[in-house]
Amino acid sequence: MNDGRCEIYGSRIESRAYLSSKDIRNVVIGAGIEHIGDWAFAKCSNLMTVSFAGDHRPGLFGKDVFMGCARLGSISFRDTDDVTAALLAICTNKMYCDHLLRAEDVGQKSWYGKWDIRLVTELKSDDAEARMSAALCGEEDISYDGIGSVDGELPGETDDYVRQEEYRKCSLCYTRLLYNKYLSDATRGIIEDHLRANSFGSGNSAAFYSLFDDEANTTSYMRIYLDTVRHDKCTLKKLIEAVPFDKVDARSYLIRQSDGGSDKISELLL
Repeated sequence: MNDGRCEIYGSRIESRAYLSSKDIRNVVIGAGIEHIGDWAFAKCSNLMTVSFAGDHRPGLFGKDVFMGCARLGSISFRDTDDVTAALLAICTNKMYCDHLLRAEDVGQKSWYGKWDIRLVTELKSDDAEARMSAALCGEEDISYDGIGSVDGELPGETDDYVRQEEYRKCSLCYTRLLYNKYLSDATRGIIEDHLRANSFGSGNSAAFYSLFDDEANTTSYMRIYLDTVRHDKCTLKKLIEAVPFDKVDARSYLIRQSDGGSDKISELLL
């Protein structure tokens, strides 16, 4: 391993081989690897990219190989493009549909259709009901004290969970609109309606505040948000005031959209 880059060759990667490694950032996997065991890279919190020298093929992945890799942004193969690579990564850390990573038709139009079906299903789900169902089934515990110290227990109360789930859903919407290959008009309409329903000043304003969860794409997502919601100039000024102070690029972009970045708007930065 060199500067977080890990190159792996041979015929297989054993289960839990790199579980919870903090040092791995970029992984290159040789074409000879025939199988990757369950949880091989799970909870590698700094893992950002995984590149396969060979093609995607059925039977390559075990279960939850990249579970808990929150920063993972790309899983690429020789026979897939950058859009597929980005959406594959999303399957493992934001959409929680590991089966799409193991699907036989990865990168094909039919695979994108399955990705979109999963997204639409999530957008229509009730967060609080799903959370309670998971708890009752023993999959995870709700933290009623806000501490979350038990394994499998998430910090915060149920309301916090619901808010974070809505942020996650809006983030998925932005990702799909940004990587819009094979995106149908019908699915686009559902995604855009969801963003409008959760725009600034509506509900918990998740469509706005979730913009800042992905630092690499904040400005791109902001552009999508403004094109979709189309706030008036008065609301744009309120948006500028609501942008976190450390999000300089997003704030600057909003200013440029408001009266051409006039001095009056610029004063809102002070």
